[in-house]
Amino acid sequence: MAFTKFILPTLAIASAVLAQNDVCDGPSITIASSTDAQQIASCKTYNGDVIIDSTASGQVAINGVQQIKGDLTCNNATQLTAITSDQLGTITGTFSLTGLTIMSTLQFDSLTGVNKINWVGLPALQSLNFAQGVQQANQIYISNTQLNNINGIELTAVGSMDINNNPYLTDVNVNDLANVTTSLAFSANGRDLEISFPNLEDAANLTFRNVSKISMPSLANVGGSMGFYSDTFKTFAAPNLTQTGGTLAFVDSPDLSSISFPSLTQIGGGFLIANNTGLKAINGLPKLKTIVGALDFAGAFNSVSMPSLTDVRGGSNVQTTSTNTTICDLFNQAHSAGVIKGVNTCLTNKANPDTNPSATSGGTSSTSTSGSSTSNVAIAFGPSAPLTGLSALFAAIFFL
Repeated sequence: MAFTKFILPTLAIASAVLAQNDVCDGPSITIASSTDAQQIASCKTYNGDVIIDSTASGQVAINGVQQIKGDLTCNNATQLTAITSDQLGTITGTFSLTGLTIMSTLQFDSLTGVNKINWVGLPALQSLNFAQGVQQANQIYISNTQLNNINGIELTAVGSMDINNNPYLTDVNVNDLANVTTSLAFSANGRDLEISFPNLEDAANLTFRNVSKISMPSLANVGGSMGFYSDTFKTFAAPNLTQTGGTLAFVDSPDLSSISFPSLTQIGGGFLIANNTGLKAINGLPKLKTIVGALDFAGAFNSVSMPSLTDVRGGSNVQTTSTNTTICDLFNQAHSAGVIKGVNTCLTNKANPDTNPSATSGGTSSTSTSGSSTSNVAIAFGPSAPLTGLSALFAAIFFL
């Protein structure tokens, strides 16, 4: 009898533990309410995917569980208003929320690490309530939300971040972000979007579209390309950037009046400046020595200054509305000296400057295709440079 009294409770406890382990081992669970989510509340770690069903409505609270080794997803739950969690700290898979038309609250008190964030079509979401802040993520994609900022995303490093089509987004400040290993892109967000990455030092690829202000004072290296398109800022400076592995581009930004790269020595791709009508002087590049790709300038500029440039390994296409033909004379001299290795095409007095070097109609053209010297002649566009001899190649051109 004593044996029976002992063994039966033991078996009951063992059965309960096994049942709990079965629940925690996945491979997936679908929930439609906070009550459903209580099935995994006792799991320190849930080994599988947690799926919030499209029929979910109101608030779904995922409490108790501390780690999801899998995905957390919710798609097209049009009556869902809030997703909350008190203890969930990490999601090893994708945190995917799409088509949640009235969800206005996203509150995760303990979340610090996610493999991937994919949030698309959350038009009622205005802010993130992440008390600890997401400090680790490999990929972030946020599109079509009503977010005013991305406070709560507090990364030190990220693989890729793509933030687009968030019309109310006006402020992005990720203070601790130091490294971007794949890409960072912003496009079609709020008209007055200001972006600040004060500690970003190294990035693979950077793309900014429709941005009113960008600050990256610590940026030292871009392994790939860096491009600015249809932005509204007046000035841009990268005081510590020394090189890019790919193209550097400023395109279709009519308010841009100056750029400053005091430490830049090499552009690993092309150098493209096009259709920035307010940019009258291309300067601020005192140490630039090498352009591995092509040089392509099209606009209304009257002066150019690159006093250290000795090697353009591609061709050059220069088109400007300026009527100063000296611009082309100097580019041609640089080509003849072997500084510009490829085909050199230059047009002044061009009504509609074009980045396509084959479009040579409508202006005063000058084209050269071969060089007579391969010496590394410094190219200087500066008002103090004399306009004679090879020392004046690409000397400052002012035409008022």
